[in-house]
Amino acid sequence: MASRGEIIVDSPSPAVECRVSNLTIVGATLTVPAGSVVPDAITLAIAGEFVMRRCRVVWRRRDQVGVAFEMPV
Repeated sequence: MASRGEIIVDSPSPAVECRVSNLTIVGATLTVPAGSVVPDAITLAIAGEFVMRRCRVVWRRRDQVGVAFEMPV
């Protein structure tokens, strides 16, 4: 089941809406609008969750990116 999400970057750029699927404890697949630029390090906010997750991109395909969640130290 897919959830709505927002990709937040560490710059003045606006957040990018995305669809979150294949969500596990270690990562997820994000579907983004065509032409969106997703940097290698992002923060992901998922609708209905109170925690924002720091992520790193591990793969890219057309309008999708795979992310791994960074575990807190």
